[in-house]
Amino acid sequence: MDNIKIQVTYNGNVYAFEYGSEAYIFHTGIYNDIDKKFGINGLLEYTAKVHECYLSDINRTPLGELCDYIAEHYKKARKMSTHKLLEKFYTEIGL
Repeated sequence: MDNIKIQVTYNGNVYAFEYGSEAYIFHTGIYNDIDKKFGINGLLEYTAKVHECYLSDINRTPLGELCDYIAEHYKKARKMSTHKLLEKFYTEIGL
């Protein structure tokens, strides 16, 4: 497959992503006010953290729920390992 870049323009700045899922996560982070609480760098870190969880998950990840869960618990989630975060996510949502 050719190199694909997805670009998102937000507040006059362009952000490029390799996957559509990253753009979706970025958008969901904005919807959950991650940028307002943690700044643009926090939003980009959130996007990377959620995407890392999404790619390493062996389950059929409910991506929207994962985005919302991590956004709700981001202060703690940002310091957690991917494995521990996914374990906590699935335990708490009951899947």
